[in-house]
Amino acid sequence: MASSLSSQVAVLVPAAEGCMSMSSSFLLSAFECAYFLGCTCGIFWGWASDRLGRRKLAVGGLVGMCLCCLFMGFATSFAVFAVLRFVAGVVSSAVTVAGLAMLADSTHGDKGRTQIVARLPAITVCGSIGSYVANALRDGCAENALGVFSQYPGLSGQIVCASLVLSIALAEGLMLEETLPLPSTTRRTQSATEDPEKAAFLNHAPSNDSDDSLNITIIDALHDDATNSPTSHITLPQLLNAPTIMTLLTSFSILSLHASTFDTLLPHLSHTDSRIGGMGIPCAWLRPLTLLVQILAAHRILTSLPPLLTTKPGLLPLYRCISVAFPPLFALVPIAGAAVHASGSPPIVSALTSTMVMLAKTTLSSAAEVSVLLLVLSAAPDAGSTGTLVGLISISQVFKALAVGVSGVAYFLADGYSVYEVNVLLWTVLVTIAGLGARVTWKLRERPMVGADIPEECLVWEGLFDSESEEESGL
Repeated sequence: MASSLSSQVAVLVPAAEGCMSMSSSFLLSAFECAYFLGCTCGIFWGWASDRLGRRKLAVGGLVGMCLCCLFMGFATSFAVFAVLRFVAGVVSSAVTVAGLAMLADSTHGDKGRTQIVARLPAITVCGSIGSYVANALRDGCAENALGVFSQYPGLSGQIVCASLVLSIALAEGLMLEETLPLPSTTRRTQSATEDPEKAAFLNHAPSNDSDDSLNITIIDALHDDATNSPTSHITLPQLLNAPTIMTLLTSFSILSLHASTFDTLLPHLSHTDSRIGGMGIPCAWLRPLTLLVQILAAHRILTSLPPLLTTKPGLLPLYRCISVAFPPLFALVPIAGAAVHASGSPPIVSALTSTMVMLAKTTLSSAAEVSVLLLVLSAAPDAGSTGTLVGLISISQVFKALAVGVSGVAYFLADGYSVYEVNVLLWTVLVTIAGLGARVTWKLRERPMVGADIPEECLVWEGLFDSESEEESGL
């Protein structure tokens, strides 16, 4: 659904093929903005998944996506398309948040979590192929369109989309099981005035002062219902007050801003000559080249990222290195274009350089998203707070919508300034934003700290007993 924009733009602007005009670029940006704004509702869906369950949310979201696909097939005006794109973002964010929460539940403590999460960029590529299928169906049905299909040219592609989503919803409804642990119904608790294990975990020194004593809930792990451990529900305001969580959110939001800005400006920058700050890629090559780049990047992440994360330097240092690589990467395109022009080399050299930059940018941004998702999943103390934390990251979708505003400013300035001045300004903005994101990333910690980030009162402490060693260990 997220990748079906091109077919919808073609319904409103039939000439929107190959190089995009100002009108088609505006429509594409507006629809993307509406979709990303709708995706911010993932904050609510994350909270709901921790209370209502993952399965209900995922199946309900898929049914909503199916209805949106059908309604989009009958849409013929800009206003209706924009509203439906916003609703599509709302319901698809429910599926995304619930799916990621279920992934976290099913891979908790599993060494293969990195391998599973690294497959997400490949799933995104499958969605991008859907736009080509929708365009092919629209073009094929346009020649022999009869009845309602002649009146609504985009209906055929949207029917296929709705059928696919409905089949997935039926499969999930029949085969998917709830992964959110049920709350414990029977608990035997006792209050302790001081516990050295919890004090050591919180870096607190033991104290005999009753005013400084800690109240702990100890769960008897040998009880019949001890398998259903109570969850530690962390509220959204508590997460918003956690410095580590907010630093991660800020870093990822800035990364989403400059990565989405690059993608939004790609139709404008790609076909302009490298002598004037463009990328020198023929517009007829852009769409197939973008798909090829996504495929290569997804394959690279799937084969290289999991082995890299299992060895030193680890997850956070890798994410920091990725953030630092973006500023010079964005600066390379105009510098390489100027060098090619000064040396008298053929324009194909600049086009190849720009293609390599596209490949590197797509690979790095996808790897950064995988790294952030792994950091988020590792930051959640238990399943009862995973959905809320995953939903909080949906705030970054607002910055993807802001990327549309950057492209709108570029189109506005194109009337009063030369193309060279506008292109150089855009590359400068990208380098500046990426540099700011790299600076924020270096202040990031790999995991939140109990007390400083997560209030100790909202956590559930369990006392576990090893029957063989007869020693107690606190978790």
